[in-house]
Amino acid sequence: MKKHLIKLPICMLVLFSLISTYILGSHVYTQAASKNKKITMNKSKITLAPGGKLQLKVKKIKPAKAGKAVTYKSSNKKVVTVNKQGVVKAKKAGTAKIVIVSKKDKGIQATVTVKVQKNNSKPSATANPPVTQNTVTPTIPVQTPTPSVQPTEQPPKPPVGQTPEPKMFDTLQDLYFNIIINNFSVKLGESSSQIAIDLAKAGSLSDSDKHNFADRISRQYEKKTIQKTFDELKEDGIIVTDDTYGFIIKDTVLIKIDETEEDSSGITFNISCTVHGLNGIHYNDCKALKQNGKWIYQSGKQLVS
Repeated sequence: MKKHLIKLPICMLVLFSLISTYILGSHVYTQAASKNKKITMNKSKITLAPGGKLQLKVKKIKPAKAGKAVTYKSSNKKVVTVNKQGVVKAKKAGTAKIVIVSKKDKGIQATVTVKVQKNNSKPSATANPPVTQNTVTPTIPVQTPTPSVQPTEQPPKPPVGQTPEPKMFDTLQDLYFNIIINNFSVKLGESSSQIAIDLAKAGSLSDSDKHNFADRISRQYEKKTIQKTFDELKEDGIIVTDDTYGFIIKDTVLIKIDETEEDSSGITFNISCTVHGLNGIHYNDCKALKQNGKWIYQSGKQLVS
């Protein structure tokens, strides 16, 4: 009887040891397996303004046999939405996460954090600070943006002896937008079905700024708007050489902003709108200046082709 009583605790101890080894082994296996399951995206964090868009793409997935087919889901659709193709669209200020899950293996996941900043594109309600008399008078008209198309693209001249107070903008994006709608609306309102914007040399604008800027132009003129350089449009066959005009942009109007120099006083830039080689308006050597946290601009040379 005593022998049986001694054997019982020994058996229990062996059984407990086997169970512990199995549980610990499973935990180690699970940890190792999770390390081998991973989705690497083209972005891990995104900052957008309301209305801004960005394309998410799968760069790499482990294990590779799972393929790159994934689903996208937003943690807060009031802040950010995402479609089946991974196009993220900012709705309003806030933070949300995009959860990416492999279609073949639900255990393979990734998250991308999206921060939507407050939209500062609206004019400030505070009064403009005084401007000194030695400020250079802008020759490009600076009017409040309006959807209506002006009958002429020649900027109005101020009354003799009167120096107009230059309009101030919260951001460079707002400044460029104002120049475009007050000087290029006639050309942008022509029969073309889309607008191309070349912002490759607008280095002061972030990627999200550029996406937001293109979206604002698209909404203003109710036309498809793409970000393409002159060379990319040639490669796509949208720009072709022509004996009469030099070149023609097929069914497209091209807006181009080149920031040529940046120093302590501000940013020097060129801005243009072109329909074809002999139909365009160009403002060269313009200057964006920052005063009291706001932006103003001075126009340079106006060239009309």
